[in-house]
Amino acid sequence: MNIGNVIRKYRKELGLTQEEMAVRLGVTTPAVNKWENNNTQPDISMVVPIARLLGISTDELLSYKEELTPEEAFEYIGAIRDRLLEEPFDIVFLDAKRKIEEFPNSEILKLYMTTALDSARVQLEVENSDSYDENIISWFTQLIESQDDNVKRSAVGSLFHLYERKGEYEKAEKYLDHMSDENPNKKVLQANVYAKTDRKDEAYTTYEQLIWEEVANIRIAINAFQTFCIEENNLKLAHKLADINGKIANSFDMGIYHEVESQLDIAMTEKDVAKTAKVIKKLIDNCGTIMDFTKSDLYAHIYTKSADKELENHAESLRKDLIRRFAEDKALYYMKGNEYWESLKKLK
Repeated sequence: MNIGNVIRKYRKELGLTQEEMAVRLGVTTPAVNKWENNNTQPDISMVVPIARLLGISTDELLSYKEELTPEEAFEYIGAIRDRLLEEPFDIVFLDAKRKIEEFPNSEILKLYMTTALDSARVQLEVENSDSYDENIISWFTQLIESQDDNVKRSAVGSLFHLYERKGEYEKAEKYLDHMSDENPNKKVLQANVYAKTDRKDEAYTTYEQLIWEEVANIRIAINAFQTFCIEENNLKLAHKLADINGKIANSFDMGIYHEVESQLDIAMTEKDVAKTAKVIKKLIDNCGTIMDFTKSDLYAHIYTKSADKELENHAESLRKDLIRRFAEDKALYYMKGNEYWESLKKLK
């Protein structure tokens, strides 16, 4: 509640007119009227006399409150969001500014109020939108010093996007330094800046690294999930996961070896002789594709094309190792008598 509203409320409760209050305080009636309409505020020297006259504390007169509860903060924020859809932006902005200044320590209020204002001026295509930059940038910048990692991360991201939106990429890039390397968005944002600032090689490299890392991570997760499903005897889902893994390997140029490797554990769990033999044969026959991703255009800037001879030697070494492992693996005892599996024993 503004000081003017407080004065009006308690003056009326005491049954005083504006004229009577003015006489008791030694001021003019128009002065009291201006206070109550929030056109002006009482001089600091009048705060104590007014509080005494009204029978309230100076804190209550000034509507002082040390902190907002999260519920109160979100109530204010919700009200501002609703008003932004119905009222002129400049009027709502000034009210939001007053509330932020009234509760400068409420990071929740400052963060979400500022975010709402920044988004609204873009979505509503507010005229002279840049005239609000000083306040919005100042509030977000203050939040970068927050001890709350979530608040800090949101403020940093907002400042990055604000400058990116304005085409000020050098300023935007500086905020990437405030982001943790663990932030999954950091590399995407950095790649976007590279692309916008004509650093093409860096952009290609960063985008390719992102794809490679994400593909590797999701395949690791799928493999772990598949193992869990096999242990739980949920073979239907294990089959589905293996198929998904194969499609991912195919889509991202991982090579035939990587497309079929997830099938082996299921075949061995089901002790399916024909399928096991088929998968083993495919793995051995396609050892040469295990490094196919190094030849893909998807990763051209992070993997130098290896010499054919080097790849050939690697594939041959892997083939021999696989033959030995499959021939000696005691878990494949059920393959006894299978013509292909028996032939591996002779090759090892």
